[in-house]
Amino acid sequence: MDESKLIYKLREFYSLELYQLDLYKAQLKTIEEPHIQKAYERFIIREREHVDYYYKKLKELDAELPKPVEAAATFAGFVSGKALDLMSLKDRYKLGVAVENKAVDMYETFIQMADTDPKLADLTDHLWYFMMDEEMHQYWFQEYLSRLEANNDR
Repeated sequence: MDESKLIYKLREFYSLELYQLDLYKAQLKTIEEPHIQKAYERFIIREREHVDYYYKKLKELDAELPKPVEAAATFAGFVSGKALDLMSLKDRYKLGVAVENKAVDMYETFIQMADTDPKLADLTDHLWYFMMDEEMHQYWFQEYLSRLEANNDR
């Protein structure tokens, strides 16, 4: 993969992860149930690791993330999180599933692109690990959504 394409993808994933980080941080402020709080705290830890990794990779390539992209991702995550204050828990979980589905799809595509370049083996490993984190978040949201729906059917 040529360097400009790699930088483009790293910036894209930095923005994705920053959005998710800010989304979960904003939501955490309004969650009262301790078990769900702890789940969101874990999501935040994982997303922070992802953000930090992409930041580091961009710095290694002497590539800077344009400030408007960073600000837009932060603002979008914050606004989405605040908008969720007005949504039911069921709708929050549905959004969580949708966001994580998109992240998994993006990771699958990036893995396919990076996997063909032996120089990107370390990056590919991280992409796999990060995709698994996103899948775990996705499964958590799906599980808790199904629990809510099962309780509503009773």
